[in-house]
Amino acid sequence: MNLTNHGAPSVSRCLIFVLLALVPAPLRAQGSADYYRHVFFDNSLTSDSYFSSRGTANGASYLELNDWRLPVDTKTFLTPPNALRVQWQSQAGGGWEAEIHLDNHRNRYPAFKGRNLYFWCFAPEAIAADDLPMLVLSDTFQGLQVAEFPQAFTEPLPLAKFAGSIPAGKWIQVRIPMSEFRPGSIYEFQPEGVQNVVFHQGRADGVRHTLIIDEVRIDDDAPKHESESIPPPANVRAVGFDRHVEVRWDQADSPSVARYIIYRSLDGKDFQPPEFRSPEPIASKISSESPALPRNTKSQPQTRNTSRRRCRTP
Repeated sequence: MNLTNHGAPSVSRCLIFVLLALVPAPLRAQGSADYYRHVFFDNSLTSDSYFSSRGTANGASYLELNDWRLPVDTKTFLTPPNALRVQWQSQAGGGWEAEIHLDNHRNRYPAFKGRNLYFWCFAPEAIAADDLPMLVLSDTFQGLQVAEFPQAFTEPLPLAKFAGSIPAGKWIQVRIPMSEFRPGSIYEFQPEGVQNVVFHQGRADGVRHTLIIDEVRIDDDAPKHESESIPPPANVRAVGFDRHVEVRWDQADSPSVARYIIYRSLDGKDFQPPEFRSPEPIASKISSESPALPRNTKSQPQTRNTSRRRCRTP
């Protein structure tokens, strides 16, 4: 189906590709309504720093911060349009803490559901296991400040125990059973009510390291019989308007789908995440991911004409 305008030739062409997003086992069984019962962090609405975060450093230790918050990385991410960047340098006699807070938006379900903490990490340069930070969980709204009843935090847990050494230039998924976290305050820690995921100084090696963090979630293990792919959406089409193209498709017949992620491109080859903006003709596609499967299958491309004048479908 080509889109044309009244009395003016079309001025651009747009390729549309669609992929699907996968989610872990609980969402497969109950649908995307449970999305926020598992997702702790997926992306930041702001591109400079993550509003629901905080960091501190003292002594000779260093932690990269942007207005006391963790910086957002828009170039390296597992799922678009961004991820969090934790860059540190641990020195003897110093310390640092990088806190990722839960985004408590309105009407969010108050409890998580799952036995494991998952997150993906990426290191531009390799990091030895012994040089990785410690990890603390907290169910208080005040991070690691003195907990008030019934809020608590856990003892520091070495990330190296579960991640091992991080190779350079490769996304690694970390799985930590919630049962591994032990109470560190006078009150019992409630994992379903976690409010903060905190990275803090481990061994003081005096070397600057960078770790990109994405897709932090609390979930159960996926079933062993899980398929490695899900069907792409059917009947993909595009409708042209004055200043945009509206992509439409039929939902895939799979309970695994949680979201559709659209990429766009100027040449149909170099695709950029949704935050990408350009006045030039663009092509679009959607990527898929899950804790175990960061990418998935594509639908067939769709070609459409657009223009700056009114468009219609013949």
